Amino acid sequence: MPTVTVRYIVDDVDAAIEFYCGQLGFGEDMHPAPSFAMLSRGDLRLVLSAPSGQGGGGQAMPDGTIPAPGGWNRFAVEVSDLDDRVAALRAAGVSFRNDVVEGVGGRQVLIEDPAGNPVELFEPTRPEARLGRGDGARYDVRVIGRVESPLADARAAPRQGDEGAPDAWLVFAPDVREAARDLAVGDDVLLLTWLHRADRGVQRVHPRSDPGRPERGVFSTRSPDRPNPIGLHRVQILDVDGDKLLVRGLEALDGTPILDVKPVLDAGTDR
Repeated sequence: MPTVTVRYIVDDVDAAIEFYCGQLGFGEDMHPAPSFAMLSRGDLRLVLSAPSGQGGGGQAMPDGTIPAPGGWNRFAVEVSDLDDRVAALRAAGVSFRNDVVEGVGGRQVLIEDPAGNPVELFEPTRPEARLGRGDGARYDVRVIGRVESPLADARAAPRQGDEGAPDAWLVFAPDVREAARDLAVGDDVLLLTWLHRADRGVQRVHPRSDPGRPERGVFSTRSPDRPNPIGLHRVQILDVDGDKLLVRGLEALDGTPILDVKPVLDAGTDR
């Protein structure tokens, strides 16, 4: 299944499909609109977009520039939360060519590398637009809330909740209010988060970032850098305020996405 995406701006999507499928052995995955199609060949997914006023990868830039074949070709990096990634990149001073736009296959934005080359960040909104689809490949995980915390700098954050982590608010999305309704002050809960600043390519680390310790595989450590950066935190609820919970000793950074909350069960508890 495809693992790499490249987008080409073309004048005629139908003609491009005929060429790539007829001459180069690509298969057509989707062609939901005249100005957009997805093809694949082995690990490569080729996204075809024609310049148009309908949004998506071929629409005009804020200054009126119309994408054209050649100078606007780029590779695309699939992301799970485009808004989070955009906020982090803007804070880091990365140059943007445009704001987030909506297309027929997903949402995207163009950033520039230090040399000015365009790179597209793409968040799929259709199942068939996702990379690695298929049994066991990927599953949808929705963000149900965010952490509000005074912790903003990962380098200064405690590594565990019992190492001086501050109290923090869990702010839930309004549409999961019913799911959180029975959580009460004094409850101990397990909080699952998505460590959105983690490096998913890391598989070995020095425990606790101490170069004096031998490297270990990340599955035998609590390093935030790992293939699936899921955070697990045991916290106690201190206050409930509408869609917000104040919890004790949470080491997650401000803005960390919340994935789930589960009660800590004592022996014999039936929940």
